[in-house]
Amino acid sequence: MSTRIAVTGDHLGEVVEALEARGFEVVREHPEMVFCSGGDGTFLRAERVWPGVPKVPARVAARAELCDRHRLEAVVERLSAGELRREELPKIVARIGHWRALALNDVVLRNAMPTVAARFEIELGSSVSGEITGDGLVVCTPFGSSAYYRSITGSTISTGLGVAFNNCTEARPPVAVPPGATLKVLLLRGPAVLVVDNDPRPTVLRAGHRFEVSGSDERAVALGLDALRCQDCRRSDGSRFNRHQASPAGAPGPAHQSK
Repeated sequence: MSTRIAVTGDHLGEVVEALEARGFEVVREHPEMVFCSGGDGTFLRAERVWPGVPKVPARVAARAELCDRHRLEAVVERLSAGELRREELPKIVARIGHWRALALNDVVLRNAMPTVAARFEIELGSSVSGEITGDGLVVCTPFGSSAYYRSITGSTISTGLGVAFNNCTEARPPVAVPPGATLKVLLLRGPAVLVVDNDPRPTVLRAGHRFEVSGSDERAVALGLDALRCQDCRRSDGSRFNRHQASPAGAPGPAHQSK
């Protein structure tokens, strides 16, 4: 029986043709895996639509200069042969009362009006920060730490959660949230918005609103994540797809994700 696979992203006609030529059954519902044709944003959106279903990322773009290993036909051939490396990526969960949302990359608190800074405080264990004033904060996974978190801190994390403070009135180093711990945030002055990954639906927060962020037991499954990490794949202008990631092609490590 052929594997049921959904496709999402760009150049879908080309992708469907390549998959069907290898005997995959392209479907719209109840897939066994999802082929993500595009970059990091496509991968994040696919995980939101089909949580937990294995994802196969691939850059199928006319402007791309891909290495032999990551051209569409090569990725599909490796997928068919069972040669794509499987990785499980931890997620984080944000909670406001009974509302909850999962993130693969990060949870971001941001001032809703550029002219008005947000004021907030964080609580981690028995430690309370006191009032913090700035544009907000970023709580990320190790996978997401090479995106917005790295843009702010210049660093990445390998375990637990990382908290970066965005453009605050006083310089603050990032905070590490160890596995199993919960970060609590109280908004002292708003309005502000809470954004999960690249979901275009923000949650509006007012002064007095609280939310929590912690690690989740749920995982995202990727097959061949090296397609997003490869330094031999370049844009048409010669620049790297992952200019923040220095690992050689195929090596493990976080990929830089864009919103």
